[in-house]
Amino acid sequence: MKALALCCSPRKEGNTSKALSLLLEKLPADWQKEMINLHDFDIKACGELCNAECLREDVCKVDALNERVRLLEKLKSADVIVIGTPTYNTDIPSKLRTLLERGYLENYLKNKVVALLIVSNLGGVKALCTLTSSLILDAQAIIAGAVIVPGYREGGKTVNDSKTQMLIDYLAKRIIEVVNLMYYCQPC
Repeated sequence: MKALALCCSPRKEGNTSKALSLLLEKLPADWQKEMINLHDFDIKACGELCNAECLREDVCKVDALNERVRLLEKLKSADVIVIGTPTYNTDIPSKLRTLLERGYLENYLKNKVVALLIVSNLGGVKALCTLTSSLILDAQAIIAGAVIVPGYREGGKTVNDSKTQMLIDYLAKRIIEVVNLMYYCQPC
């Protein structure tokens, strides 16, 4: 089983990254685990280079000019995807929105097991709505679970918070449960 964590925070050693690392540790030892950072990929916004050819040709011309497809191919190679994101201005970061805003997500994420780890004190519910609507409606992914953990604390305190640890434990167990149902359960 391959689990890929996508850290959507520009702070590579921040609360989101640390929370994702803790979650990966709680997944089974025999799983292949990797964390990548969204900010390591050059992803252009749709309107930045778009001339609406995609509406006529059913192909995104912007994708040919950036690394969005390379990232989506990496996500497609995983059995489980965990998206970890902070909230900025009470919603997901703009780079994550840029990744999700264009179509064709179902070509990469359809029926993938996805879990959401949102680090937020304000805007977590809105971020959850933004992510689930895109992942369920556009990508047709299977959401294993989602948690909103406290954020914006001094270095390292988020992952040491008992509420955070409880929620990350829950999310790890839920991921394992959904994977077991999807990949190992025999039909009744």
